[in-house]
Amino acid sequence: MKSLCRLLSTTFLGGVLLTSSLAFAQTFDKSACFAVEAIDRVWSGHRVAFDFVTKGDRQIVAYYDASRQMSVAYRESPTGNWYFQKLDSYLGWDSHNSVVIGLDEKGYIHIVGNLHVNPIVYFRSENPYDVRSLKRVEFMADKISESRMTYPEFFNDAQGHLYFKYRNGRSGSGNEIYNAFNAGSVSWDRLHQTPLVDGEGERNGYFWGPVLGPDGFFHLSWVWRETPVASSNHDISYAKSRDLISWETSNGKPLQLPMTLNSAQAVVPLPQKSGILNGHTPIGFDREGRPIISYQAYDKEGQSQLFIAINIDGEWRRHQVSSWKDSRQELDMTGALPTTLSVKKPAMTLDNGDIQVYATFENNRFAYNLDVDTLRVKSQSIVSEIPEALQPFDKPNDMPLYTAPAKRLEEKGTYFTGDKKFYLAWESLPPNRDKGRTFIPEPTTLTMHCIE
Repeated sequence: MKSLCRLLSTTFLGGVLLTSSLAFAQTFDKSACFAVEAIDRVWSGHRVAFDFVTKGDRQIVAYYDASRQMSVAYRESPTGNWYFQKLDSYLGWDSHNSVVIGLDEKGYIHIVGNLHVNPIVYFRSENPYDVRSLKRVEFMADKISESRMTYPEFFNDAQGHLYFKYRNGRSGSGNEIYNAFNAGSVSWDRLHQTPLVDGEGERNGYFWGPVLGPDGFFHLSWVWRETPVASSNHDISYAKSRDLISWETSNGKPLQLPMTLNSAQAVVPLPQKSGILNGHTPIGFDREGRPIISYQAYDKEGQSQLFIAINIDGEWRRHQVSSWKDSRQELDMTGALPTTLSVKKPAMTLDNGDIQVYATFENNRFAYNLDVDTLRVKSQSIVSEIPEALQPFDKPNDMPLYTAPAKRLEEKGTYFTGDKKFYLAWESLPPNRDKGRTFIPEPTTLTMHCIE
C-alpha cells in the first residue's frame, strides 16, 4: 500500500491537484503503424469524393462533415493532434461535387470543391501548413471562365510546382482549362492563352491525367461527349507534353492549341453508343515506358468488356482483355450513373515484365496478367475492391465502404510515413443520379488506416 501511495503521490498547490509526471508518463512507438483512427463524422446520403494528401509526415484531409459542411483536417504524423477547419460551403445531393486539395512548394494549402457548373469555390491558407488560416478567394485567374466550373483537380510537376485544371461549361459543351500557381507572388495565371482542349460549343472532353510518366512526359487521355447523355461518348484521344505548355501526339507531331476533335490524335476511334464511359481511361506504362490506356467498351455481342490500347512501334494496338457474360452497361442516362463496371486503376508492369490490367465488375476487382509481347491473357485473379486490411470495416449493410489512398507528394529526407500506406475509409449510400433522397441517413465515421 505504501509503495502504491508513493507511485500515486500528489501535491496540492493553490487548490490545484498536481500528479507526479513519472507516474503517468507515456511512451509512443513512433515507428509502428496504427490500425485505424477516427477523424470525424461525415455525410453518408450519397457518395462524393473526399481527398487525402501527404507530404513528408504532414497529412491533409478534405471532406464533407455530418452537416454537409466542407471541412479540412491537418496533422503531423505519427503523434500530432488533428487541427480542423470548417469552410463556408455546404453539399447538396450532387455526386459530382468532390472536394480536392492542392499543396504548393512553399506549403500553402489550397482547397476547391462543391462544383457542378458553378462559380469556383476556392480557399487558400494565409500561412504554410495552417488549415486555421484558410480564407475564401473569389477566383484564381479568370473570373469569367471560372464561373461555370466542374471537375476541379490540383496536380504538381516534378519540381513541386502547383497546377489546377477544370472544365469550363457543361456536359456536351465545355473546354478544358489549366491554371499555374506562382508561389513567389502568391497568384494564379492561365497556363495557356486558349483552352487546352476546346469542345467548340458542340461537345466536351472527359480527361484522365496529366500523368507524369517514366519518360519525363506528361500523358493525357480523354473521351469526347456530344450531349449530357453518357451514351454519346466516343473516341479516346491522347496527347503528351514535357512542360504542360507545348503538346504533341504519341509520335512527336506538334499539336496546336486548343486541341479539338479534328486536330487531336484519336488512339481509339469509336462512334457514339460504343459503351465507352467517361473518366474511365487510366494511363499506365509497360517496362519500356510506353503508355497503356485501359477502357471499357462493348464487344461484338454488345457486352461491356475491359480493353487496353498500347503504342507499339508508333502504332496503337487495341486488345480485348475480359470476356464477361451479362455485363452490358446501359449508358442512355445523365448524372452520376449506377454502373457495375469501373475501369479506374492504371495498368502496371510486373517484375517479370508482364503487364497487369484491372477492372472492377460486380464489386470484384479483376486483375489480368498479359504477355507484354502478344498481350495474351496469361492468368487472372479476383480480389476485393477494398484493401484486405480495410475489409473488416465494411459492415453488412446497404452502405458501401469507400476508400481513398493518400496522394503522396515528394519530400526529401527520412520520415515516419515514408514506408507506409495510408487510406481514408467511410461508408455512404451510392450515388442517386444527383437527385435528393426521401430520407437522411445517419452520419458515418471517416477513418484513417495505416498499412505497413
